[in-house]
Amino acid sequence: MKRDRMTLLPVLLFGLFVLAMSVPSFADDKKADDKKDVPKDVLFACSHHGPKAMKLTLSIEKGAKQKIEIVGKNNGAKWFVTIDGVAAKDGNGGKNGDTIKVRSGDTIVWSITAANHGVAFADRDLAEAMLKFDTAAGKPLVDLSTTLTSADWKSFGTKLWGTEAIDAEAAPVVMVSCTVK
Repeated sequence: MKRDRMTLLPVLLFGLFVLAMSVPSFADDKKADDKKDVPKDVLFACSHHGPKAMKLTLSIEKGAKQKIEIVGKNNGAKWFVTIDGVAAKDGNGGKNGDTIKVRSGDTIVWSITAANHGVAFADRDLAEAMLKFDTAAGKPLVDLSTTLTSADWKSFGTKLWGTEAIDAEAAPVVMVSCTVK
């Protein structure tokens, strides 16, 4: 009988060890949930002027809803961004390469008032994960990976998607309209 107890103890300890290793901790679950709820940043550029001349990033933060306007003017060097009617400051869309901090419920409109511009998202999947596009307002969104094929575009993104370049008209032209999810 003593020998059976000696055999049972290591088996029982091994079973407890396996059970402990197979149960994930609550802290791990929380970290996984946090990452799952936050969409990744969305890069975009002018589909006419390219990702080096007119590039910005959208990044989610918490806060009250905003109205964001991103305008292509007679300048191929940068987008002109306003947030709630105020010109964006450097670091939040005021200069090329910035990250615009967006919030759930924000409306974003890309338009053109002069010259020739378009909107190209670096990754369609990331754009659609963060943004709900209003297809009734704006131009058709299409696969741009077969037309934007330079080395700069290939290093910018692999699932290029957005509007082809558009010529300005007398009145502003809405290229893309969406809401942040």
